[in-house]
Amino acid sequence: MSPALRTLRRIGPWGMALTLGQVAWTVREHWQSIPAERRDRLQVLLRKARGRRSNLTLAERAELRELVRALDLARLLRRGAMDAAAATRRLRRAP
Repeated sequence: MSPALRTLRRIGPWGMALTLGQVAWTVREHWQSIPAERRDRLQVLLRKARGRRSNLTLAERAELRELVRALDLARLLRRGAMDAAAATRRLRRAP
């Protein structure tokens, strides 16, 4: 069994809930750091696309690409992973 799985088993359901809550909080903060007009436009385009690129015009596809790049998902993933690891470390050290 991998060390990560052992840690998750050791912290139990409350620890996992706390870790997931920490990650959710990080995602929320990241989403709110994006200007409101960009968030709104991204939501409009995603609803219009309904999961299919072909539902968007070429200009809308290009705009969607730029909006997704502006999300800086790599930064979000790094920060979420660091926050989850920190929460798990705190739980592991708890008696």
